[in-house]
Amino acid sequence: MRIGMLAHGGLGGSGTVAAELAHRLAARGHEVVLLASRRPFRLPAESRVRFQRIDVPGYAVLPGSLYGLAAAGALRAAERRHRLEVVHTHYAVPHAASARLAGLDARRVHTLHGTDVNLLGLDPAFREVTALALRDDRVTAVSASLAAQARAAFGVAARVVPNFVDADRFRPRPEAKRRYVEAGEAMIVHASNFRPIKRTPDLVRAFAHLLGMGVAARLVFVGDGPERAQAARLARELGVRERVRFLPPTPRPEAVIGAADLMWLHSQEESFGLAALEALASGVPVVAARVGGLSEVVHDGATGRLVELGDVYAQAAVSAELLGEPARLEAMRRAARSDARERFDPELVVDRYLEVYAEA
Repeated sequence: MRIGMLAHGGLGGSGTVAAELAHRLAARGHEVVLLASRRPFRLPAESRVRFQRIDVPGYAVLPGSLYGLAAAGALRAAERRHRLEVVHTHYAVPHAASARLAGLDARRVHTLHGTDVNLLGLDPAFREVTALALRDDRVTAVSASLAAQARAAFGVAARVVPNFVDADRFRPRPEAKRRYVEAGEAMIVHASNFRPIKRTPDLVRAFAHLLGMGVAARLVFVGDGPERAQAARLARELGVRERVRFLPPTPRPEAVIGAADLMWLHSQEESFGLAALEALASGVPVVAARVGGLSEVVHDGATGRLVELGDVYAQAAVSAELLGEPARLEAMRRAARSDARERFDPELVVDRYLEVYAEA
């Protein structure tokens, strides 16, 4: 099958999923062209995927970016050049509209990832045109929670196709823990793009509570984004900066995640929680706010703990409880990895996408 895939090339989950799906489809022998404004971080250098950069011209007379139009033009050109049979967009704003504007003969499939529905998708500037662009096309959502939001926001019936994880790549790496913490310390990791919706300052507040409970630990942040500097300032203000470490974005997050004792998230909204899934596959229980699709990924009490949004003391308290009970934590580690491997196997998810392509 000849497949065109349109995605954002940044650090977010939608670009990661698009890159890894494209790579696996190409490995099966499909011809895949991946279009983005920059090469996605997770697309392997040796991948058989054809990457095509979307060049966005600037024009001083017009305000804002012309990315949506440039994406439409790039899609139309790619369809002609590669005789695409299916075009699969990831993240509806603006990609669904770009695909509709391109006037494609190829079948269109759109995957909704989260803030394209419950944040940007609700903006009056985008809501109606996105709903129009999705109409009559095949639509998938990464969780049942997001599918329900999409029905309310856009009036579309989205099929749930979850994200997936490579459990051979994301696996326990206890030998690596000494690179990040001192002997006898617990390691807590958070990986994200540090957007405001991730509420990373709340994690610093929770960590200060955890240290106040007498737990010897370090908090390791992985990634970059608009709230990273604020998180660092808050750590200094709360007197915990020396126990908080900031690592840059990496194409190999598994090397850090697999070394941790716990993964922390406290997002305002998580439609799925790819970082949570990667932690579970690594045998790292997740402590997070109970929002969106996270309860579909993390089984509270079995593979992690979920707390109420904004309750940073509870985030610390349940973590202290787990870290203080090694046998319980070890059982949770095993359950987390087993559940991730069973429910989110990459080949099963790729098969489901191929079914969607065939039905489009």
